Amino acid sequence: MIFAISDIHGHYDLLEKRVGQIKPFLKEENNKLIFLGDYIDRGDKSYQCLQFIYNLENKYGREKVIVLKGNHELWFEEFLFEKEDIWLEEDKDFVTSGTFLSEEQFEELNCKPNRETKIDFVKKSIIENHKSLLSWMRNLRLYYITDNQIFVHAGVDENVTEEEVEWCVIGTPDYVLTGKFIPSTGPFYKDVIAGHIAASFVARDRELKGIYFDGYSHFFIDGSVEKNKRLLCLVYDEKNKKYYEFNEDGSFVRL
Repeated sequence: MIFAISDIHGHYDLLEKRVGQIKPFLKEENNKLIFLGDYIDRGDKSYQCLQFIYNLENKYGREKVIVLKGNHELWFEEFLFEKEDIWLEEDKDFVTSGTFLSEEQFEELNCKPNRETKIDFVKKSIIENHKSLLSWMRNLRLYYITDNQIFVHAGVDENVTEEEVEWCVIGTPDYVLTGKFIPSTGPFYKDVIAGHIAASFVARDRELKGIYFDGYSHFFIDGSVEKNKRLLCLVYDEKNKKYYEFNEDGSFVRL
């Protein structure tokens, strides 16, 4: 079976609980857990989430725990290494970057005279504190393909000819893989499992709190964790070729 989770956004307690439910299944040789990106920002434990997933991959191996990059990791990477500042809009009052600092560094941050010097200090401190973790983050995969699915943070370019469709992922720019908007729906040559955009938004149903399946080839598993305080989990039974939503009570509901 394949388990998939997306858009954790710094909610460490929910992540830990969810993975605790999945761990017994990872004992089975062919079962996998795929993370679809956006581990940081918005919640108050971004570093803890990233480190937890890093440790999990190290424990089980990168072909059993597959970790993909989301747009928030991409923005964070660009902020730290490429002098791009788009990510700062997601890090108001250093809520995210502060989790990557030691207590002493956070106290020193508060003593800096202005925002510019604080930003320089944050960048330098994070890079020095977490070299191995950041190197791993920068090299995360952007998609994962199986015989039946494409797992990706946001989506792929589906406006391709039938002759080229099997190479669609290779031809999709990185910024689309991590940040595609508007999401595609309808028939495609493989099932696409994505996060990035709230399932309720794609479904046009504000009351939806579960996974959205468009009835054809697309599953959206971003459950708006900051709003609903739950992480959605999609499960694919490879033997029987069936999809389920794995609920917090341990039940599997057919999609």
